[in-house]
Amino acid sequence: MDYRTLSPAIKFLAAFVLAVGISFPTGLSAKAGSSGGYSRPSSSSFSSSRTPSTGSSSWGSRTPSSSGGYSRPGSSSSSSSWFGGSETDRAMARSSSRRALDSYRADPQQSTDSAPRRPSSWSSGSGRYGGWGARTPSYGDTAGDYRLRGWSMPPAYARSAGERFGPWSAVLLWGLLDTLSRPGHAEFFHHHYDDPGYRAWRTEADEQARNNPELGQKLHDLDSHLAALEGQPRNPGYLPPDVDQPEESSSFPALLLIAVCVLVVYLGWRYLSGDIAKGKKTMLGHSQRTPYRPKWFRVGMTVPVDPSLFILAESCTSVRSPEAATASGLISVSSLGVALSDGLSWHRLYLSATSFFQVHLDEQGNPDECRYFSLLDEITPADQDEWGFWLDRTEGMIGWPEFQTKDGKIYQRVWTPGGGQRSAPREIDEIVETAEGSRNRRQQAMLYARETGATAPAPKTEYLLASAIEQDGAAWVAIHVGIDVSISALQLS
Repeated sequence: MDYRTLSPAIKFLAAFVLAVGISFPTGLSAKAGSSGGYSRPSSSSFSSSRTPSTGSSSWGSRTPSSSGGYSRPGSSSSSSSWFGGSETDRAMARSSSRRALDSYRADPQQSTDSAPRRPSSWSSGSGRYGGWGARTPSYGDTAGDYRLRGWSMPPAYARSAGERFGPWSAVLLWGLLDTLSRPGHAEFFHHHYDDPGYRAWRTEADEQARNNPELGQKLHDLDSHLAALEGQPRNPGYLPPDVDQPEESSSFPALLLIAVCVLVVYLGWRYLSGDIAKGKKTMLGHSQRTPYRPKWFRVGMTVPVDPSLFILAESCTSVRSPEAATASGLISVSSLGVALSDGLSWHRLYLSATSFFQVHLDEQGNPDECRYFSLLDEITPADQDEWGFWLDRTEGMIGWPEFQTKDGKIYQRVWTPGGGQRSAPREIDEIVETAEGSRNRRQQAMLYARETGATAPAPKTEYLLASAIEQDGAAWVAIHVGIDVSISALQLS
C-alpha cells in the first residue's frame, strides 16, 4: 500500500499510535526490569499463572514487577485464604480487621450500593416521613431538628439532595417549598433569605431545576411570593405555625452521671498507680505498673537446640538450623529484642544475625508461644521504584494476599487473612539490646504461612515473615521463614 494515498486522518492516527508505542513501553520497561533475577506479574495481568514473569509489566503498573528476585502472585490466584495460627496471629488479624472497619467508616466515598442499608427519614409507602426507606439517604428526622407536620411523600428530586443546610434539615426546606400555600411557609423563606443555609439549599435547588421543570415551576412560585414580600422587615427567628421547635432534653442528669463515672475512674487509677500499687509486687518481683519481663531473658543466656526438629524440617521447609555454640547443644543469645505492635509484644532471642527465637507471653507473664525464624533472603532495593514493589499502597509485595518465593512456594497471608487485595503491613517497633547497648528498629511486616503436608512430629506449618526494616540510617527487606517450637524445648526457668 502506498502511504501517500492514505487520507490525512488515517495518517494522523497511525502517527499517534506509533508515538504512543514508542513512548510508553520504553518507560514502563525501565521500571519493570527484574532485580536479582526476580520478577512479578502485575495486578492487571490477564494470566492467572503463579510462575514469575521475566520483567513484563502492565500498562497500568506504577511499580516495578520485581525486586530482589521475588514475584508477586497474580490477584486472580484461586488458592484459599489462610485459616489458623496461634492466638497472637488471630489477635493481629482481628486488629487488622478493626483497622479496615475504621477505614471503611471514615471513607466519605462509600456508595449506597456497597454500604449496608441505612434507615431513611423518607417513608416508603406510609405517606409521611420517618419510616424505613429502600435506598434513600437519612435526612435527620431526629430530636434536635425542626419538624414540619403533615407533609406527604416528597418528590424524587428532594431525595437526592443534601441532608442538611446549616441549621435546617432537608426535610424542612423541601417540605416548605412543596407546601407554599400553607400559612407562613412562603414567609419563612422571606425571613431567612440571607441565611447561609437557605442560600446553600437554593443553590442546589436551582441546579436541579435545570433538568426538572416541576421543580423549576415551584421555585418560580417561591420567587413570586418573595417578590410580593419584598420590603417587609425580616425576623431571623421566624418559624411557620406548623413547624415544631427542636426537642430539647435536659442534659444535667447525663452530665452528672458522666462526672460521677469520671470521678470513679480517676480514684481507681490513683489507687492502682499510687503508693499502694507501687508497694505491691508480683510473684517475680515486678511492679504491677511495669511490663512483665522474665529474668531469664537476657543477653548472653544460653538456650538448648534440639537438632531433631530441624532435621525433620529440612525435607519440608526452607528453615535453616542454628549452629550450636557448644558440643552440648547450647547456643548463646547474642542480642535480645522486644517487638511491639498494636498492644502485642514479642521477645526475640537473636542467636546470630540470621536466626532468632520469637516468644510471646500470656497475661500472667508465662510463655505461651514460640517460633524459630531463620533468614531466607535479604534485599536492598536500589531506588524509589524498587521500594514501591514492596511497599506500594495497592500493589506492594509486603501485605499482598499471597507471597511467592523464588522456588515457587506460595504462602497465604496470616495477620490479615482472606481478601483479594493488599493489606497494609503491620508496623512493629523493636528495641534490640546487645552487649554494647541498645538500638531501635522500625519494621513494616506481614506474616504468611503454608501447610507443609508433613505429619507430626515434623512441622505441619511453615511461616514466612516479610519485613521492610529501618535501623541506624539503613534500610533493607528481610525474608525470614520459621516453624513452631515447643515452649518446653527452650527450657526456660
